[in-house]
Amino acid sequence: MTPYGYPSDQYHCLLDEQPYYLVPHRLLPQEESVEDLIVNPSCWFSWHGPLPADKGWRTAFAEYLCPSQWMVWVDDPASQTIWPYWVGEEYANFLSNLAPGYPVSSEISPKMKCVLMTAGILIRLGWHAWRRRQWQEQIASCAEAFRCGYVNAGGVLPALHVGSLRRYYRYHVRTGDYALGDSQVPSRFIAHNEPVARFFHHQLAPIVSDIARTTVKPSYAYMAAYQSGARLERHTDRPQCEYSVSLCLDATPEPVAQSWWPIQLDNQDGQLKVWQFLGDSLFYRGCAIPHSRETLPEGYTSTSLLFHYVDESFDGELA
Repeated sequence: MTPYGYPSDQYHCLLDEQPYYLVPHRLLPQEESVEDLIVNPSCWFSWHGPLPADKGWRTAFAEYLCPSQWMVWVDDPASQTIWPYWVGEEYANFLSNLAPGYPVSSEISPKMKCVLMTAGILIRLGWHAWRRRQWQEQIASCAEAFRCGYVNAGGVLPALHVGSLRRYYRYHVRTGDYALGDSQVPSRFIAHNEPVARFFHHQLAPIVSDIARTTVKPSYAYMAAYQSGARLERHTDRPQCEYSVSLCLDATPEPVAQSWWPIQLDNQDGQLKVWQFLGDSLFYRGCAIPHSRETLPEGYTSTSLLFHYVDESFDGELA
């Protein structure tokens, strides 16, 4: 159980525990004095009732997340993603007096302000216009780079969820819930289409579509927790991996900057090493670009979430 009573084996991103020690510090906003905050009009407080239809249809696999009557769903107006946050007693006492679209009139501690702004629950006036503009610029840049078959991007997954996913998968690896080894790498713990990964898998589909400049659908997700001595031989992927995302989720020892275990891509210009920060997402054409990783040194681990997609017209098996 977590300090606030949420089961460790069930996925949750509890506001009262944030900023969690597994959230990379570079993803947290710098302390600043912000006035005129409002509750994000795109939020939905679960204690007001079930998610409206325009939000609920985008929450595939949410039934596998930790159930709670105290959740805030944050709908990103730019990326078309929707993210859940769980609320404990401290944050419930504060948020239950507020409503989406209304200003924050009561006093708020600097820590709570930081957490709620990082989650996108509290926003500045004019935030929606800024967010759409910022996202359009990022997507345009990524889409242009992806014409070569790959691009590494940060900020795709919300900061607090990066920390919560690290906690969740560490717990399940430690308790032996995942198989060790597959036909490709004997020394990695793996989970094929693990339900929590599928939730994030489906959330990222609109982003992959925007970057690939086509309409995609999810095929399958794969969690890979590489152990010391793991090596990924040079290969290309099967047809279900036409568009892939390799999310650099975790590493030990804790990286000071980028992870020390890059993924290697072979393109027309030769071999390229892609170094990722925790939370970075590498978008690449897995069927077209050979990729590999060298041997992971003794005493090191590395965990990735692999999300695979195909064109909407793909009629083969998706698993």
